[in-house]
Amino acid sequence: MEKKRIFFLILISIIFSDLLFSGANDVVKIVSGKSHTLILTKNGDVFGFGWNKAGQIGFRNDENSLKPTQIKLNNKIHLLDIIDIGAGDIHSIALRKNGVVLTWGGNFSGQLGNLTYNDSPFPVIVREKNGNIFNGVIKVAAGWDFSVVLKKDGTVWTWGDNKCGQLGDGSFKNRNYPIPVRNHLGKGYLKDIIDIKAGAFHILALSKDGTVWSWGNNEFGQLGDGSFENKFYPVKVRNLSGRGYLENIVKIECGAFHSLAIDKDGNLYAWGKNWKGQLGDGTYINRNRPIQVLGENGDGFLKNVVDVSAGRNHTIALNRKGEIFVWGGNVFGQLGNLILKKIYFPIRVYNGKTLLKNGILISAAGSYCLVLLNDGNIYFWGVNEGEIINKFEKSMIHLPHVIAKF
Repeated sequence: MEKKRIFFLILISIIFSDLLFSGANDVVKIVSGKSHTLILTKNGDVFGFGWNKAGQIGFRNDENSLKPTQIKLNNKIHLLDIIDIGAGDIHSIALRKNGVVLTWGGNFSGQLGNLTYNDSPFPVIVREKNGNIFNGVIKVAAGWDFSVVLKKDGTVWTWGDNKCGQLGDGSFKNRNYPIPVRNHLGKGYLKDIIDIKAGAFHILALSKDGTVWSWGNNEFGQLGDGSFENKFYPVKVRNLSGRGYLENIVKIECGAFHSLAIDKDGNLYAWGKNWKGQLGDGTYINRNRPIQVLGENGDGFLKNVVDVSAGRNHTIALNRKGEIFVWGGNVFGQLGNLILKKIYFPIRVYNGKTLLKNGILISAAGSYCLVLLNDGNIYFWGVNEGEIINKFEKSMIHLPHVIAKF
């Protein structure tokens, strides 16, 4: 058995040996869709790798990419001047510094927002219903088959799949152009928003007063309003007791079917689906209002958290010291260890020799994790069929492995 494990690790090293490359650009953001990843550099370049079923990593055919490759605007020039990125199931979204939104990949639900339902391997411009260029945007995000953006006036706009009411317009109708999200009464529009995040079929929006709004799918309580009913208008996330609302929040995040928030003191809260322990509360019980995430190995509560990201059934967090914590589902090695069993409280990530540390950026989706360390190395662990299916089908990396260096 030990010989088989050693052979497997050697094989994985061979598979990923061609993913090492260097560049002078500093990474400012990493986002992951269900099985593809985008990397944004400080000078506005975007790199993509992973699954490419519908062109979501910017290739004309269905060929998957085994290494980060710079996204092209067309056959001749690369995508430039990007300040924000998002990744869905089979589509991607990017924001130019002039406030114009670009999308590419799958479009069967209208998630590209260009008035068509045609896939595109190259970025297309998001347009209003009348055909004018949609602009004034400051942040972007992507759900599995829909897109959501934040405008500089504090309003939220959505398009694409709407089967669970995640577009927030009071209907279940798909849209191939942007529409504004209504307020909680359904009469006016949601305002004073400063950040947005998207799960598989739900959205979180952070208000400038530190409270959180949510809408869309609520099958597992991921809206945090104390119910399990879908909502096609925004509802406010409750606090731990359920008698008031979550306050003093500075950062929000969505997994596929669970939600997370960090407050101004670095405390981490979670709610929604928990069947693999992804909420980190020491149980496998779904929660329809927030709980506070336990500390390392279940001791106390996790403190000084500065970033959090989540996949389908697992969560990863980063603290002020650059220490990296993971919890939840682990059947594909997404917790970065050799145990391959679900864990319902945070544990540190082990690279095979020592604890992984000095993290700067984290990203999780599907069944894998990515971490950028301060030395410029990007580590990957878990499984991503899009990256490795061409070389070794259904392979898994149980321990963190360098896939790129910036």
